Amino acid sequence: MAKLLLIGMILLGLCACAADAPPDEDEIRLMLWTQDYWVGVTGHELVGVPLDDPRRAQYTVKDWYNKVVRDFKALYPDRKIHIDIETLDWTNGFQKIDIAVASGRPPDILISTSGIALKYARFGLLEAFDDHLSEEDIRDFGPFYGFSEYEGKHYFLPFIGGNRYMIANLEVFRERGATHLLPSEGDRLWTFEQFLAAARATTFDRDGDGEIDVYGFAMPFQRNSPQQDQMPFFWGHGARQFNDSGDSLVINSEEGVNALQFMVDLEHVHGVVPAGSAGLRTNDVTDLWTAGRLAMRQAFHGTRLSFERALETGRIKEGVIELYPMMYPSLPGLDPAAFVVADSPCVFRQEDEEKRELSIALAKFLTNTQHEREAAYAMSTLPTRYSALDVWDDDPFQQYVLRVARYGTKDAIQGYGIPLVSMTLSAFQAAMSRQATPRKALDDLARRGNRFIRRDIERRLRAGAE
Repeated sequence: MAKLLLIGMILLGLCACAADAPPDEDEIRLMLWTQDYWVGVTGHELVGVPLDDPRRAQYTVKDWYNKVVRDFKALYPDRKIHIDIETLDWTNGFQKIDIAVASGRPPDILISTSGIALKYARFGLLEAFDDHLSEEDIRDFGPFYGFSEYEGKHYFLPFIGGNRYMIANLEVFRERGATHLLPSEGDRLWTFEQFLAAARATTFDRDGDGEIDVYGFAMPFQRNSPQQDQMPFFWGHGARQFNDSGDSLVINSEEGVNALQFMVDLEHVHGVVPAGSAGLRTNDVTDLWTAGRLAMRQAFHGTRLSFERALETGRIKEGVIELYPMMYPSLPGLDPAAFVVADSPCVFRQEDEEKRELSIALAKFLTNTQHEREAAYAMSTLPTRYSALDVWDDDPFQQYVLRVARYGTKDAIQGYGIPLVSMTLSAFQAAMSRQATPRKALDDLARRGNRFIRRDIERRLRAGAE
């Protein structure tokens, strides 16, 4: 027993010495934080594997990133490179990033939503990629590259593309003999008047008890993203949330008031959305949808994959839903606009030239054509390079989703969109519940939101000056 204790003490001493040992002076340490990850390398290793199957323990959310890091380090056999990978969730991750930046200890490379990169670019905290990309790369990124621009420089490399559009349940439209009301030509564009006609035709009492069982449309107003869910109705009316530079709310324009009034009328005048929409959560909308009690809702790049997995698990029954993608409505003469984002690596400013070089090289490596294909396949997302679009060559549904990504607007990814989420939703909920008129709700939002933005800019500029 004494011998075992002695061995244990020696081992503890060795561990302590190792822990106290100074880092290798020749080693280059990089921190990579990401909010985008999936289980396994392909993201599909566990498809069909039961939740209690021990095989699940073989895979983690870092598997793909570990593979990429190994391949990256192999490109530099003469350098000692250590890369720490940390995965952040979408609930508390933004706060952790802000705290790290405020304390002067941000990661070297961050993969997050486009608006986060633009926010930090505004305060000079990021490295620009303009001098590190070839013309071929820039052309290959296409319109996604333009989203990364701030004051003439580009601050992130598009990686994991995502967008929003609308989806109809053809089973409900067939039940009502109303499939002819859906847009069918080209990109399947339509007007608000046509959308309303389709919603009216598919709002009905299915079981004859005098109560509405099926609604034409529904969207959440609680704990959701207004850029993804409500703003497409504003853009379709010609309104915008922010000015061009993203540092001022302009949502209380006449067009914005008309858009919010349209949404209020969907419930209180036309009755085509559930009563009490101000309190609807995403899960509430999903429950209506999976039960076949909703004709139309908003969708995203992974909708088809989620639908197929729900069929496999029995959460959605066969014959209840048939997916039909289409674009958001807009006023006659106006193109629609949609939330299109590219979760992307950005590089924080580096004093060390070698760390700057390697951080930028890693960001470029992460976003090459091969890795774009792998990420798109793993997450059922949109490649942000033309050269990677072939990952969905045999998939007409995803081809449509890719095509309508061209309706993306930079208004959807301005840096203050995320900090103002709660404030924005409160304004929408006040209007939807008729606690305030659309005009008053949006005027109050603009006043409070712009005060927040001004104070935040002043605070960050003071911190920079110090």
